Amino acid sequence: MTSWRDKTVRVQAKLVPRFVWTTASIDVFLDDRCIIRTGGKFKITGSHSATFADGGSEHQAVLSWGQVRRHRFPYQFQIDGVTVEDAHVDVENWRMGYIPAFLIIASLVLVFMFVL
Repeated sequence: MTSWRDKTVRVQAKLVPRFVWTTASIDVFLDDRCIIRTGGKFKITGSHSATFADGGSEHQAVLSWGQVRRHRFPYQFQIDGVTVEDAHVDVENWRMGYIPAFLIIASLVLVFMFVL
């Protein structure tokens, strides 16, 4: 966690049901207000930008992320072109990623049970 203009910046990531828990939403909060929510894009790497108001003026926020490794995303967060944080964020509910594997294995077991 870091801060910007005396406000706490917090980044969190969690798997979402979209695409059967194979995508993560990476969200950025300024104090308790969500200013960026990626929503679980089906991309290995990417970026997302949003405009938000603070102190009577508009600001441009950009979140860029890299490929997940060991349940962690590397990311860079910028406001108005200035890097606020360059770090990693842990995926909170990474165990949900086992759901697609379970569904595939269960389907194969059912197919073999009724075909053979």
